[in-house]
Amino acid sequence: MVEDAFEIWEDPSGHARFYFSHSDREFTTGTIVLKPDAELPPHSRALAYDNLMQVAGVCQLSLTNVGGEVETTYDLRPGVAIRLPKGQWHIHANPFEEESVTLFRADGDITEAVEAIRHKYTRILPLDATAQEV
Repeated sequence: MVEDAFEIWEDPSGHARFYFSHSDREFTTGTIVLKPDAELPPHSRALAYDNLMQVAGVCQLSLTNVGGEVETTYDLRPGVAIRLPKGQWHIHANPFEEESVTLFRADGDITEAVEAIRHKYTRILPLDATAQEV
């Protein structure tokens, strides 16, 4: 495996991880893992559509207005997918007892958000550091 084929970033509290498998100005793919009682800050993607699919656990996705007021909340359960329009403010949270795993694909440019994560979070090395190309 090429060392930089995947990136894993953990927030300072250890409650959230981002796994990036591809990121450029066209699209970004990866996984968001939230431990129980974790919540990401409100954010939006002005230049990208957010496509989310729940894989394990439950993610509480709250859609907010620009002022931060919650307008709608969804409990994303395994197999549920949702597409958010460009600029939609939202919050990913896990108020449940089980870890939440959400796949995402942002269609559009979120390189600024990815760079912010790279600066604020800690990079976690893959568990198998001996992986090799075949």
